[in-house]
Amino acid sequence: MKDKFNSKVIGLDAGLLIGKFFMDTEELHYGYWPNDRTATALNFSEAQDRHSQLIIDNIPEGVKKILDVGSGSGSLAKKMVSLGYQVDCVIPSEFLAEKVQQKLDASSKIHITKFEDLDISNNYDLILFSESFQYVHLIKSIDKILSILDKNGYLLICDVFHKNVSGVSPMRGGHRLDLFENEIETTDLIKKTDIDITLETAPTWDFLNQFLNEVAIPISDMSHSYMKYKYPKLIKFIKWKYRNRFEKIKKVWLSNELTGRILKNLNPIDFFYIKNN
Repeated sequence: MKDKFNSKVIGLDAGLLIGKFFMDTEELHYGYWPNDRTATALNFSEAQDRHSQLIIDNIPEGVKKILDVGSGSGSLAKKMVSLGYQVDCVIPSEFLAEKVQQKLDASSKIHITKFEDLDISNNYDLILFSESFQYVHLIKSIDKILSILDKNGYLLICDVFHKNVSGVSPMRGGHRLDLFENEIETTDLIKKTDIDITLETAPTWDFLNQFLNEVAIPISDMSHSYMKYKYPKLIKFIKWKYRNRFEKIKKVWLSNELTGRILKNLNPIDFFYIKNN
């Protein structure tokens, strides 16, 4: 596969392994904590189930064929299949594609590719992006959606965006919300529902920040100290060779700013229900 070692793909693969080991979950999306609940390792899996149920509850009547774009490990697709939907999946990771295939039967087609590069002739009643829209090219993906969405079909997007405001979010993820909405307005797609679930998903980032500070960063520091002691010249070369990459990682993951507060101010999470007219 062309992007087999793409950093985003590897990040998803690693996320699955960490989630499975530490939190007994194979879901690869935010949790959903209504009523201002606190996120913990013990309730993370339950919160992710609520997030999946939110999506399922908003699937319009009459939908039969669904394309799940960026289907993670296939847990949501499996739930939808169990409810009688015909579900195909698109995912760029071969590792995750194997996990998806294990959960679904032969009636579900697994496309191992970027969504923009998808080459199919099928049409779907519903195209679903559950926290995967941030990874696709905005204009190319909307063109692809229009080419495979049924005439009276639906587009469901539940994902992080970023506001056109001053300040730079350390999360850096998501398309600019105003540009996304402007692009939708140039098509026959009509936005029916826009639910802001930022407050309910923000605890995910508070939990992630805690995990980074109490687990990931200390382990990283210990590993670095050991490697620097054993292989000082090699470590010096690696730090020089990949200095820009390390600086980017430091700004994002070691900033101590990956919190729910930042999410609320700069990166809204919206649930869009859009109909093809």
